[in-house]
Amino acid sequence: MQIHRKIDQLKVLSQRRKPQKTKSESLSSRSRADKGWSKSYDPGAGTGRAADSFLPDFCSLQTALTLVVSSELLAFVLTLADSSPDYGFWSELGLRSLFIIWIMLSSGVILCNIRPWLARLDAVWSGIATFSVIQTATLLITWLAHDGPLNPGHAASFSHLDGIHYLKILGVSGLVTAAWLRYLYIQSRWHQQIRAEGEARLDALQARMRPHFLFNSLNTIASLTRNNPKMAEELLLDLAELFRAILRKEAKWVKLKDEIGLTCQYLNIERQRLGERLRVDWRLTDAPEDALVPPLSIQPLVENAIYHGIEPSQAGGKIVIDGQLTKRHLVLTVKNTLPEMDTRRSRRGTQLALANLRARLEACFPGEARLFTSVVDNCYQVRMIFPYLRKHYENPDRRR
Repeated sequence: MQIHRKIDQLKVLSQRRKPQKTKSESLSSRSRADKGWSKSYDPGAGTGRAADSFLPDFCSLQTALTLVVSSELLAFVLTLADSSPDYGFWSELGLRSLFIIWIMLSSGVILCNIRPWLARLDAVWSGIATFSVIQTATLLITWLAHDGPLNPGHAASFSHLDGIHYLKILGVSGLVTAAWLRYLYIQSRWHQQIRAEGEARLDALQARMRPHFLFNSLNTIASLTRNNPKMAEELLLDLAELFRAILRKEAKWVKLKDEIGLTCQYLNIERQRLGERLRVDWRLTDAPEDALVPPLSIQPLVENAIYHGIEPSQAGGKIVIDGQLTKRHLVLTVKNTLPEMDTRRSRRGTQLALANLRARLEACFPGEARLFTSVVDNCYQVRMIFPYLRKHYENPDRRR
């Protein structure tokens, strides 16, 4: 598998350096590769204005059901407001329900068919177009039911139309439609605001990195500058790649193999500092490399494992990274050995990294992702479970 080949390559990165590229050329090539990665996951491609539209998907079954229920509620309210029904309450309720449902469903069919055209309009014009369609459908259904062929007591005619009757029905339809569109617009803007605030908070959490890792990495690179400048250059490039991934905000998901590669680059930096004290066991045979995961979902857990489990122990420790595909869910586990109890007490964490990851999992997979922590056989493990999404799944734009 490509994941294992990438891991093996990065494990022997310090022994197999390619000297033909200068530092500036390597940085430039990595920058171009990063731009190419972003382009291949262009989130906004093919979406147009559809993501900004406040109108619902009129072709969905949920919207059709909502229109039917709303029609029944409106018919019930109008029947209650009628002080002297001609045919009795239940008969009037049935007639009004049928009349309003015809208007709603016919409008929904028209709006479903012109959805691509509505998606290209801004909020004002799409609202005007929707209002016009509903009013036109109301006028047509009113004529069919009152003066058209659907009224068995009258012959179809345009010569003796009751203008007051039509104005009343169009007035009620216009007021209800305007109020409904206004509600949809406010609700859409409210959801956008909540999403923007949530993404800003998640971006702020994602951009955090422990200062001690940065200082230790720079000290390691500085110590290698004279003795092994090529190694120092590669470590500096790995550090730059880590920061590039931390600051990258345009993608909601990345491929598992890319997240594994980033984690390997981080481990390569830490291995130069910890040496044989750091042992890593990769168990990703059953993990599909095309699975989509949140950015920085494994690396922070590995960083936690090193900071709390490996670094404080004089003998070092072992990290196990496991991945499995069970039915429609991907299970990723990061497990590390724990140091002595006294050392463990001196490094009590704030659970910020776990809270950050839990929040990002919930943002990517609302109500479908879970994160568990446990201590088993003197090992601390974190397990993530979330749906298996393939690489063709749409990557929404987070740059708005």
